[in-house]
Amino acid sequence: MQTLSEQQPTHNWSSQSRMIAVVAMLLFALSGLISGFAVGAFIHPALHNQPINQNSRETPPVKSQGATPTRTPRTQHPIPLGIPQLGSVSYTEAPDDSTTYAITLQVTDQSNGKAAAGNPVHASGITCKIWLTKDEHVSANMPIDKLKAVDTLSQPFPKEKSAGLDFFDPSTPQTQMCNAKGQATWNYKVASTVEPGRYFLVALTDWNGIRYNWSWAQITVTKSK
Repeated sequence: MQTLSEQQPTHNWSSQSRMIAVVAMLLFALSGLISGFAVGAFIHPALHNQPINQNSRETPPVKSQGATPTRTPRTQHPIPLGIPQLGSVSYTEAPDDSTTYAITLQVTDQSNGKAAAGNPVHASGITCKIWLTKDEHVSANMPIDKLKAVDTLSQPFPKEKSAGLDFFDPSTPQTQMCNAKGQATWNYKVASTVEPGRYFLVALTDWNGIRYNWSWAQITVTKSK
């Protein structure tokens, strides 16, 4: 009787083969670990080597610029006035109701004293007036109470030659407000009713009844032709 012996497949590795496989796996794992450390060492120094600005600060927020408020011009307070400075004075005038004359005035301060013309005053709100009189004592007879009441300045002054000057130009009335440069101009004629002789052309500057001063120019009125 013939006995067949069944051959079993051989699955057992030799000890040498197992050793080779284990060593290969260890080498593979070790190579991966080394690669990981190498990549980390390459990346992290780059991050740590970046310069740090120790002085950097946060930029403060910029405040929005609003609209600039409009400034209201400040009203100038009256200052002490010097005597009015007269210009273009005609020292000889004819009372003929036809010859025209012009005279100018500049408001001044007291930089040269109270009884002298000082530096020009550039301000509005100053009342200016001229009139004709034979009174040679202008200062002694100047009514101070009247100077303090600006609303009464258009009325005749003591010893003023009533209607002696004809202010024919409506733009230059006898009593007027000086312009912003402290200047005034008058255009006038001498009335035929004015007797010949020596007269004084008086000029007044009055700042709100608080500060005031005056001056005069002596003129000669000739005989009418």
